[in-house]
Amino acid sequence: MNKLSSWAAGVTAAGLIAWAVSPAEVPWNLSQIDLPSALVSVAARPTVVAILDTGLSAQPVLQGVQRAGYDFVTNPRDAGDHSGRDPDPTASIGGVGFHGTAVAGLIHSVNPQATLVHVRVIGRANTTTLKDARDGLRWAAGLPVPGVPRNPLPARVINASFVLRDVARTGCAPAMQRAVDEVVAHGTVIVASAGNQGAPAVRNTPAGCRGVIAVAATDPQGRRTRYSNWGSAVALAAPGGTAAEGIDTLRPSGGQTELTGTSLSAPLVAGAVSLLLTARPNLTPAAVRTLLLRSARPFAGGQCDRVIQYTCGAGVLDVAAALQAAQRELLPVGRAHSAPFTLRSDQGT
Repeated sequence: MNKLSSWAAGVTAAGLIAWAVSPAEVPWNLSQIDLPSALVSVAARPTVVAILDTGLSAQPVLQGVQRAGYDFVTNPRDAGDHSGRDPDPTASIGGVGFHGTAVAGLIHSVNPQATLVHVRVIGRANTTTLKDARDGLRWAAGLPVPGVPRNPLPARVINASFVLRDVARTGCAPAMQRAVDEVVAHGTVIVASAGNQGAPAVRNTPAGCRGVIAVAATDPQGRRTRYSNWGSAVALAAPGGTAAEGIDTLRPSGGQTELTGTSLSAPLVAGAVSLLLTARPNLTPAAVRTLLLRSARPFAGGQCDRVIQYTCGAGVLDVAAALQAAQRELLPVGRAHSAPFTLRSDQGT
């Protein structure tokens, strides 16, 4: 069994999340974000995380937690199924079809109990359109989309590890900003990858949209990777890997591979958000953001990059600190969604 698979299998149990794994067995990216050593869940329902990506692929480690959402790829040729939009979000065979599985695996590595709903918005050409991404985002949160059945599993968290290429790189596309505003007002947290152009993230959609938690990538030393976008739009950072030390990710059908990119940083944060919402299901998106930023660990050397203007937000994701803060801080709340879990303080972190 590969390293990521054995980690995931070791912490999955019906109705229970319990970390009791030797630190030597934990992949470096999970060690860097400080997963708690013991966490007991008594949630009535798992938190739903929607993955706006390349779609669903069978993967033994994810069996039982993945769900088919909807295929929003409009172009039949790019969809590869000759039908355009339909209820089957299965990923394309080959090409970039692995991307959604890699993202799903990383969310699962942080929160093995989360329900993962695949919303396909990226086709075989590794691109998505503004309309497809916007409709997929709204549908994932449970909002109505004309001509599409309502989502039976509305997400509390949406992971968007992509950058729109069909809009100007001058900031968030207005149509996407309107969709983001609706989704956040609905109570759903949106986590997005900052992008891999080594440029200001604010230029990109959706990373540059107000209300989105944009995530930069760090290396094993906890500093910004050379490819990671940066700047005022970035909320915090998480491991994204380098050519010398990549991130272990799951492959469709089985096995793993090493990848790099902010696409892999965002799902670590999305997984952490799903844990926060399991701990306190009535937290607002603004409160979740506050918890993540207040609890983030400082960058090595005090800043994420030697170049001062290359900022990466509040620091590096710290899951244990965020969970502890969620239990002790009074923050804005909305309506409750499920029962909470407890962090076992007797076990430490």
